[in-house]
Amino acid sequence: MRTYEALYIVKPDMKDDEIQTVAKDVETLVTSSGGAIVRSETWGKRKMAYEVDRYTEGVYVLLRFQSPASFVGKLANHFRLTESIIRDVIVYFDDKTLRLEEEQKRRTEAELRASAARTAERDEDDEEEDDRRPQRGRRRDEDDDE
Repeated sequence: MRTYEALYIVKPDMKDDEIQTVAKDVETLVTSSGGAIVRSETWGKRKMAYEVDRYTEGVYVLLRFQSPASFVGKLANHFRLTESIIRDVIVYFDDKTLRLEEEQKRRTEAELRASAARTAERDEDDEEEDDRRPQRGRRRDEDDDE
């Protein structure tokens, strides 16, 4: 099976539960055709670059899935026939792209861990530096002597 990503835009005047129903219908179509959902995200309402069917905004939904190559035409046809979907694109992900994406994800996680470690180290250094600094101002026992 191949990995694909579908991004489709739903009409912005639909209610949240209707948008979720459209998304579930697409997911059901994928799974009933022998595919598997990898990731599904609703990005919410966003301004589009240009007007589509008199709409300047749309609700963006991203779906990554695995399916046989023959299924893509069926999904594209479903997008065309569904009135609530105003624009769509389906992209094939080859193995090289998936490997690069995984490598980037690991690199980002490693950078976050390193950043957290540096922050913790700086905090410890600041505490040690505070202990070594002489206290400024008058000491309390000096006040007692007067």
